[in-house]
Amino acid sequence: MRQHDYTRTHERKTLFGLLDYRIGRFRKQGKEKTAENYATALRNFRLFRKGKDILLRDLSAHVMMDFQAYLLDKGLRRNTVSLYMRQLRAAYNYALDAGIITVDRTPFRNVFTGVEKTRKRALKANVVRKLIRYDPDEDKNLEFARDMFLFSIFMQGMSFVDIAHLTQEQIRDGKLTYRRKKTGKSLTIVIPPCAQAIIDTYRVKHPDCPYLFPILFDPEKGKERKFASALRTYNNRLRRISEALKLDTPLSSYVARHTWASLARWNGVKETVICEAMGHSDIHTTAIYLDSLETDTIAAANRKVINSLLKPSKRKIRKEPFSTS
Repeated sequence: MRQHDYTRTHERKTLFGLLDYRIGRFRKQGKEKTAENYATALRNFRLFRKGKDILLRDLSAHVMMDFQAYLLDKGLRRNTVSLYMRQLRAAYNYALDAGIITVDRTPFRNVFTGVEKTRKRALKANVVRKLIRYDPDEDKNLEFARDMFLFSIFMQGMSFVDIAHLTQEQIRDGKLTYRRKKTGKSLTIVIPPCAQAIIDTYRVKHPDCPYLFPILFDPEKGKERKFASALRTYNNRLRRISEALKLDTPLSSYVARHTWASLARWNGVKETVICEAMGHSDIHTTAIYLDSLETDTIAAANRKVINSLLKPSKRKIRKEPFSTS
């Protein structure tokens, strides 16, 4: 059985120590998302234990069931709880594989580690138009969050992680080409005027910034930001907007993506076109049934969605989009 340096440097063989070690390894490997997931699971388990570490050999089904109950009592959803449990289980299995512990007490046998289907949240067109008209009362942070949400819709449901990593060089001849972080699939989107207006308003001009938008880079401080922090800030601001507008469906980073898909379906766009436009990698719903669709075909579908939002209110998108002044 192979040995890992963890066995030599962490003789107490505790869960806190193991997770700290794994988080460090993931970050060295550039796996920031995985590291952040582990760090969040560890942070919650520390709170549950009130800062008291636990030996790996003392982990039991009862401990993990109590942890699950603690998380659910905090109001976390089952899928979120499952994510944390899967991170801890992966670390525990690593310890078994590395010989750090030799007896498997199967501590996760009675907790939920699956994926529960959730209702996809999407906004109707009238709610999106309400958001377009929303006046954040000169709060530039809320205005920026609102406009990034709308940019996601205008750009075929582009995910926030992909928006955050956009660069100036990805725009050429009125089109934006990028590779999805989640699936690696390359997409080319014809930039509609309303999305171009947002680009023109927020395009970063700082010489040290490689990004299109000031999400992963603070132009005033000249410093980069971590994506996890930027995502939390974005969702917090969207929550404030939701409260201000008293929305039944709270805004979040993924709601914009589901909204575009729903609006496209409501406007008669074929499901295969929606899948291709959003960069889905599901072979059974896209690749098997059709070749890659022409950019112009997808652009026409996107125009249907945008027209359904903008035409009823006869609102024009100006260079400074969505201003109510």
